[in-house]
Amino acid sequence: MKVRCIIIDDEPSSQNILKSFVEKVSFLDLKAVLDNAEEANDYLVDHTIDLLFLDINMPRLSGIEFFSSLESKPKVIFTTAYAK
Repeated sequence: MKVRCIIIDDEPSSQNILKSFVEKVSFLDLKAVLDNAEEANDYLVDHTIDLLFLDINMPRLSGIEFFSSLESKPKVIFTTAYAK
């Protein structure tokens, strides 16, 4: 069984790193790479996802705020480029 996942990150370099990782894991099925929480929310209205790779620090709505707002919560791996 494949794990359907999406990447939500506002930094193209982080998106590329995560995408490269996901493509190396045979059981992950990358469905979309999105730039912000608003795009992700729109995507999740029509698509079922098992796993989010979710940046914590994004403009307008943080990854934590976005995840907290979801009614149906998939598994999540929070990502960040910051040490704190």
